[in-house]
Amino acid sequence: MAVRYETPVIKLAIERKLVTPVQHQQCRELVRKSRRIGLNTSIEEILIKQGFITREQIEELTEISRLGETGDLFAGYRLQKLIGKGGMGKVYSAVHEFTNRKVAIKILNYSYTKDETNVARFFQEVRALAKLNHPGIVTLYDAGKGGRRYYFAMELVEGPSLDQYVREKKRLPENQALAITKAAAEALGYAHKKNTIHRDIKPENIIIDDSNVVKVTDFGVVMHTDDDHLTLTREGYMVGSVHFASPEQVEGKRDIDGRSDIYSLGATLYFMLTGRTVYSGKNAQDILIKHVAGTWISPRRYNKNISIGTVRIIRKMMVKNRDKRYGTMEAVIDAINGNSKLMRVVVIILKIAIILTLVGVGIGAELFFKAGSLLLNMN
Repeated sequence: MAVRYETPVIKLAIERKLVTPVQHQQCRELVRKSRRIGLNTSIEEILIKQGFITREQIEELTEISRLGETGDLFAGYRLQKLIGKGGMGKVYSAVHEFTNRKVAIKILNYSYTKDETNVARFFQEVRALAKLNHPGIVTLYDAGKGGRRYYFAMELVEGPSLDQYVREKKRLPENQALAITKAAAEALGYAHKKNTIHRDIKPENIIIDDSNVVKVTDFGVVMHTDDDHLTLTREGYMVGSVHFASPEQVEGKRDIDGRSDIYSLGATLYFMLTGRTVYSGKNAQDILIKHVAGTWISPRRYNKNISIGTVRIIRKMMVKNRDKRYGTMEAVIDAINGNSKLMRVVVIILKIAIILTLVGVGIGAELFFKAGSLLLNMN
């Protein structure tokens, strides 16, 4: 006999095995008893009070059921769980109903669809991803409209964001941080050649997948520098994230280019090595002012193991005058490669010095014992 569920949320909770049929039946009985004594309590509230499910899980399932055409199906994609959210929309893991391909699907909040500029921004990200085909950039699969919501489906990267990864590790070894920076620079260098500037590089927008492959994502505030795409930035309007925005972004300049991404990537490298942002302050305004006119603290104050060469790279990536920064991501990669070679040479020299020291100590000890033996024999 088919079970009748009180709401689509309860149906999803049981289908996903967040609640067992036995727990569901127990809560149904409690709802009936509550109503007999005049209490009008929902079964969702009873489930939460009994500890069978959390309020956050109920809220997530409620959102999915609202989006879904039937249960959890939206525009041909079966929604799994919420994996990210921002001002413009939410991102869910999902499975395509017909191909069974796992994807990440970004759905624009309905309230934003009433503003043509917001919709244009959303599809600017779609166009940006559509023309980028690089192993270090998430792949776009599909885009369209489901009901009253715009969406696009992209590659689902199984793994933490760089922000999560660093916060778990506290900070990263220098070699690993440089390798991640180099991989992100390669992806961004490719995007720049395709006339696409990211403008929001930060640890949250870099993902480390299960195979340790670095993926750049979230091109939501991208700027196109070719004539075929519109630009939505106004003079004096800042785009980017407070802790990682370049000075020219803070100042609201319109002529943003790839050097802005270089600054943000330098700030991201600083974060990887120290577990701290370059600047902090009482509020966002305080931090933004420091990006334009503040003096940074060397990362070596927080991590003595960072080489001088790497500090120089960060410093040049984050020069406030963009004309004095590295001009391209390729120049950043060359600097990292050169620094890595220098570090290897230094390590080899240190090893040789240690060996020579040990050999010297050994020879000295041997001479000392021989001299002692001679003295004893003379006595």
